[in-house]
Amino acid sequence: MTWVLQATGTAYQESDIYDARAAVGLAMGYPSCVNETYGCMSQQCVVDCLDSYGLVARQAYVTFDQAYAIAREYTGTINPQGMYHFMALRGISGNAIGVANSAEGYMGVYSTLSRDQFNALGPVSVVYVESRV
Repeated sequence: MTWVLQATGTAYQESDIYDARAAVGLAMGYPSCVNETYGCMSQQCVVDCLDSYGLVARQAYVTFDQAYAIAREYTGTINPQGMYHFMALRGISGNAIGVANSAEGYMGVYSTLSRDQFNALGPVSVVYVESRV
């Protein structure tokens, strides 16, 4: 979430990463939407938080090809349900989806998500920033 807000020039460009993460956690709704035990609780929490920053977001369950197409055009979050971990969409990298993963290496995912990883960890939800209000 923090990466999305910074990458879109929406908030926290000059903030320390830890201060920015804490602020985003409070904006999302601590502890109901994000907490130490479960992390981010739902896609709707992500949509609502982006909305609070003036960003219009859409949520969808997607195939790899759909996620790849979204990542070519938009940023947002990607959440493979088998991983139960939200990452930021960072575009594409060859045949893979680029991600900003705050838990780099978790379940074998570093800075990209391949088709095989995607399929093994699915179903997959994305929340992508469609526009600004």
